[in-house]
This record gives sequence, structure tokens and C-alpha cells, in this order.
Amino acid sequence: MTSYGNYPEQSGGAPGYGGAPGYGGVPGYGGVPGYGAQPGYPQPYGQNAGHPPARPGGVTAAAVLGFIVGGLAALGAVFVFAGGGFLVSADDAGTGLGNALAGILVVIGLLIVTIAVIMIGGSVLALTGRSRVLLIVGASLLSAFGAVGLLSSLGNSNTTGGGIIFQLISLVITILIIVLLSLSPATQYFAAQRTRRGG
Repeated sequence: MTSYGNYPEQSGGAPGYGGAPGYGGVPGYGGVPGYGAQPGYPQPYGQNAGHPPARPGGVTAAAVLGFIVGGLAALGAVFVFAGGGFLVSADDAGTGLGNALAGILVVIGLLIVTIAVIMIGGSVLALTGRSRVLLIVGASLLSAFGAVGLLSSLGNSNTTGGGIIFQLISLVITILIIVLLSLSPATQYFAAQRTRRGG
């Protein structure tokens, strides 16, 4: 007795199963034998190499602050170098004191330029998802210098209130950069970027 005589045999299985198109393995899960490809289902997060994860707002904010701090540092270096040049030209007596002070200012200016390059370069790396390390290092150095400078200013009776407020704001900004880059979203973002680059 043939109860299925009215139905044609399917070499790939019953309609909607086996060889029917449209019931395939979901991309990213390896697929199930006997099921064809099924487009339209998104891959799990982290497996879709064609779509990088979105950059967290904290990373963007930290990079923008890094650009601002680096730009201000570069501007400060210009004034320091200008001050050194003024001391050299003002040493009419030829005592050498102006040259000595100018030399100190040049060293300080070069240090400021180095920090500016670190902050700006670190901001670029952070924005492109390459690395957050350089920006954290630069912000840590500025935080250390800022803390020492603030303590020195508080112990100096000649320091103005405006100067203390400026140093305090600068210290808060550099600490904020470190905190933003150390939060969990930033950590996951840079880890995902390293995975996409294969290392």
C-alpha cells in the first residue's frame, strides 16, 4: 500500500527542509549539514569582520581632550622658546646669565614639545582604534607634573588664585583622559580592534 504515491520524491528532502533553499546555516555558526546558505541573519558580535564595533563616546572625548591639551602644550612651548630668545637678546652686559636661563628654557621647551607630540599622536591612535597606550602615558606624565606643580603653587605665597585654578583644571582634564580610556567600553573597543587586526 503506497500512501505517498501522490507526492513526488524529493532528492534533497521534503519541501522546506533538506535541500530547500532558504533554510541554511546561519552565517557565523558553521551551518548544519543538509541546509543551504541563508542570508539575512546577522552574525554575532565580534565575528563580523566587515563591520568594526562603534567607537565609544568616552574614547572620542578622551582623544578630543588630548588634542586640546597637546595643542595648548605646543603653544606654551612657543612662548617658552620666545622667552629664551628674549633673555639672550636682553643680556647686554654679557654676564652669561641670560644665556644660562635661555638654555634652561630651551630644555623645558623641548620637554613640552615632546609631551605635545605624545598627546597629539596618542589622540590620533585612539581615534583610529590603533592604541590607547600612548595617550594614557602622555596624560599620566602631565598628571604627575601637574600634581607637583599644584603642590608647589599651594606652598608659594606669590601664586595667584587664577594660576591655581588653571593648574587644577589641567590636572582634572589629564586624569579624566586616563579614566575615560580605562573604562570597560574603551577596553572592549580596543580589544575588538586588536582582534580584527589579528593581534
